[in-house]
Amino acid sequence: MGTGQRKDPSQQRSQATVARILSATGQVLRAKGYTGCSTNAIADVAGISKGSVYQYFANKDEIIEVLMDRIMEETTAAFGTQLEHSVAEGTFLKDAALQSQLLAVLDRYRDILGPLLNDAPHLSLAAHRSVRIEERCRDLLRTYVTLNPSAIGPGVDLDALLLVLTVSYREVGLEYLRRDLRGRRNQLATALYDMTMGGLAGTAARGV
Repeated sequence: MGTGQRKDPSQQRSQATVARILSATGQVLRAKGYTGCSTNAIADVAGISKGSVYQYFANKDEIIEVLMDRIMEETTAAFGTQLEHSVAEGTFLKDAALQSQLLAVLDRYRDILGPLLNDAPHLSLAAHRSVRIEERCRDLLRTYVTLNPSAIGPGVDLDALLLVLTVSYREVGLEYLRRDLRGRRNQLATALYDMTMGGLAGTAARGV
């Protein structure tokens, strides 16, 4: 059962109804933001009764909580695929392309996540929802370093590197959404790389 759902949509028809509710919620958030989002508006866009919405969710915040979980699952899958490709190709630490791709993935959901960060901080967008993608990043970096021990400079503490990476990327990603910094995406990606991958890993990372 997803976070906040009243009823487990185990049947195919129920799953389809929940999918319509979540899709409609995304549309309403894009068009009206958090303050303009309501269960009435969601039901109207979904083409169902308000009572049908309440079969699965108590209020709009519960719907949004589940929607954010789905978005994070999609983000983790999309960025995880890019991470795996860069590890396989041996380009994981070589330039800022991966950092730019991470910000580009966030841009897919900017119209939903940006307003929520600014208008609904009580929904804890930054808390447990970033754990899965951070764990994926840590696992892949450990794998990469195991396969390419010269990828990080001598004396670099890998655990410290991983901590700085995950915290830095999380906070920069959130600020990127809050302030709509799309026009500076490449500069931010380069700064992230230089500060973490390039800066902490040392010159060895650039020459692998």
